[in-house]
Amino acid sequence: MKHYIKPTFVLAGALLAASSFLNAGASAPTPVATDPVGYVSQTFDAGTHLVSAPLFSSIAAQGAAGTVAGADVDVSGLPTLATPHFLLVTSGTAAGEFSSVLSTDGDTATLESAITGLALGDTVKVIEHFTLGDLHTASGDTIPDNTTITVYNADGSKDDYIAAANSWYNLDGFALSDNVVVFPGEGFVASFTGQTTLTFTGLVNVDAINVPLTAGAVNIIGSVNPSAPVGSGSIGAALASLPDNSTITIYTGDGALSKVGDYILASGGWYNLDGFALTDISEAAPSALVVSPNTTQGATLPAAYTE
Repeated sequence: MKHYIKPTFVLAGALLAASSFLNAGASAPTPVATDPVGYVSQTFDAGTHLVSAPLFSSIAAQGAAGTVAGADVDVSGLPTLATPHFLLVTSGTAAGEFSSVLSTDGDTATLESAITGLALGDTVKVIEHFTLGDLHTASGDTIPDNTTITVYNADGSKDDYIAAANSWYNLDGFALSDNVVVFPGEGFVASFTGQTTLTFTGLVNVDAINVPLTAGAVNIIGSVNPSAPVGSGSIGAALASLPDNSTITIYTGDGALSKVGDYILASGGWYNLDGFALTDISEAAPSALVVSPNTTQGATLPAAYTE
């Protein structure tokens, strides 16, 4: 049995046209080549859905890491960052790990937390985070008022946000929340008050991403590989690296958020709990599913596209 909600996905090719950013204190700009670009579009009926952002935003800088001192990492050509970004390690023993950038000073990025194993010479990318505000962009500013978003956190807590006049506000104080980050591979619960089409545009991921998963918490995970909903690049194959007895729950995409089924991992395969039949987990981006790992650890979501 396969569960595959088909979105529209278009890959616009491996574009190598460079953008340029002026390094503070540097004598010349550093070109930043883009990854392949494309878009994913899906229409969501009014009701409740699990949603994730399958594409990346712009790359601010990339190249070999310079000096690494705890949470401070030197990245040549790093511009001033006006929006939330994260640093992704793309080679070396820490490949796939990422951490949000708290601040920059010249070529130095100060991260939210130090990345274990990141060393001088490892390649990195500084990538713009997807935020709640980007959902309004994806909808063409047509998300209906009173639509709500719920983001589940690793500590078991959750944060709720509501749409009003094409902005997001948290429900605990009603503070403007457009800059709230949705981490790579992370999904959320969206309760749309009317039919909504989301068209995600951006960079197709060409590097592995290690997504942290917490035992005993709600982990909503979405694929960063819109071109491979089944097979070796699928979300099910990626999560098969978890320990045995980890579980996945899939819900319907019709707005009712009814449970399709529960699946348990055994010897690298997913089996449904109603008959214990081996099942190909093939939920496609931008949909998401709920993962309950047997132990707290990360899962590697593979590159969506390689040249």
